[in-house]
Amino acid sequence: MSSQPSISLKLEKIIRFKVYLQTITGLLISAGKALGRIGGADTEPMSIERTYTCRNIKVRVPYIPGSSLKGRMRSLLEIALGLPLYSSDKKIWSHTLARNVYVNLSSEDKLNSVDFVNTLIKTDLDRMFGYGAFPLNEVFDELKKENKTQLMTSLFTVLSPTSLLVEDLFPEETYVCNIYEENDLVTFDDFIEDKNENRIDRVTSAADHRTIGRVKPGVTFTGTLSLLVFDKNSSKLKDYLELLVKGMVLIEKTYLGAAGSRGYGRVKFTKLIVYIYDPAKMSETVYKDKEFNSVEELSKDIENLAKSVTSQQTGVKS
Repeated sequence: MSSQPSISLKLEKIIRFKVYLQTITGLLISAGKALGRIGGADTEPMSIERTYTCRNIKVRVPYIPGSSLKGRMRSLLEIALGLPLYSSDKKIWSHTLARNVYVNLSSEDKLNSVDFVNTLIKTDLDRMFGYGAFPLNEVFDELKKENKTQLMTSLFTVLSPTSLLVEDLFPEETYVCNIYEENDLVTFDDFIEDKNENRIDRVTSAADHRTIGRVKPGVTFTGTLSLLVFDKNSSKLKDYLELLVKGMVLIEKTYLGAAGSRGYGRVKFTKLIVYIYDPAKMSETVYKDKEFNSVEELSKDIENLAKSVTSQQTGVKS
């Protein structure tokens, strides 16, 4: 009697990328309508109160949500890789992989379980960035009807939880404390610039003036991107690392946040430090004891980084 393949998973390593990201032009990740201060901007960026230990100061600062950075990176990669579009109603199409979705505008063809599993197996991006939940037992039963149970075994050899974790990015401590040293004070306005814009109605030619508050150029943010290396995806580590680096390059070449077509959101990763954490030993090391000064510099070392991580897993010196 056929039975489901066994499911097991082991976390082998965590690769942490501490990134430093600098705004080149004004950046807007909007918090919605501003608070209505007299003379204030109509729109302001996301902000939060944060404590900086250099002077033990608490200040309201703009920040880059991890969801914004991860979502933008994924969206750019989906387009760059030419991944197919799906729809549940033939009205809204997206790259979101799911069972029983339409795959063609001109027909009633839907993605069956065989094609769904095959796509999930071969699409590194979905497994790395995360995919929607699906009923495993139902998929397995449908594959049994098609005599495709071996396909489920192939899926279990690569299936893992979301591998890429992206934290919020906050203004870097040294940057904030330098402002304090110069002014004996740090306020939200130290990070923000107001940009006046006119929106013209193309029918009536009426002007709609607005003021946008956005993060000014030259602000340095820092945060962490973590890549979870499971036993099931360790063989794909180099591919995952290349995807991650490609995503960061695409952000630099395009924009982050809103209004990129109007010149907002140009950013650059100015420094990256790579840490390798071993869950078994509960220890962490800095990769090559160095800093990378650009994404391009890191990209040239991806193969060595992948070999270094996998050699630690097997106990072989790289």
